[in-house]
Amino acid sequence: MNTFAVRSAIAASAAALAVFATPGLAAAAPNLHGDPNTPGTQVQVESEPGDSNSYTCGAVGVAGAGVGSNSSGGAGQVNGAYFGPGPVQGGCVGSDGSVYFPTGNAE
Repeated sequence: MNTFAVRSAIAASAAALAVFATPGLAAAAPNLHGDPNTPGTQVQVESEPGDSNSYTCGAVGVAGAGVGSNSSGGAGQVNGAYFGPGPVQGGCVGSDGSVYFPTGNAE
């Protein structure tokens, strides 16, 4: 790895740390979990009741993939094809422009 690449990686890591460690940023983040009404076939995105942001998320895993959203402080369906239980990795964008990468399970 050349010196420029190493320095770029260090700078990017420091910038990411500064953004996530900044006081005053929202601590709440969405989470992904299995839908209790349709076990093994769907995933939900949920945020804490006091969270004023809504989130649009995509989730991919060995069990399938889907896209969905939720309302502020609530839960929403990540619609897609989930063929059974298994881990999922998501990417979510909040209504305030925040970005999160939650993990969860289709259960």
